[in-house]
Amino acid sequence: MLKVIVHRRAAQYLRKLPTSQKERIKEVLRELEAEHLQVPDVKHMLGEWRGYHRIRAGNIRVIFWINQAKGTIYVDHIGPRGDVYK
Repeated sequence: MLKVIVHRRAAQYLRKLPTSQKERIKEVLRELEAEHLQVPDVKHMLGEWRGYHRIRAGNIRVIFWINQAKGTIYVDHIGPRGDVYK
């Protein structure tokens, strides 16, 4: 089981969401913590985002990378599909 660390910017966005979306994303993060890359909808990113992964939670995207040596998943961005990749 890996530990999930959410970046301050991502946590700030998460706090502003309505409760239903917030709970959906928290559930996705709990699944990610337990099952790593075995969670459905995890995609490996390409191009300038190489090394990152993304997972969908409705219309919200969670962008993260994994440090296997430290046993940690770092969530760098949480946001709507159109804005998170900028």
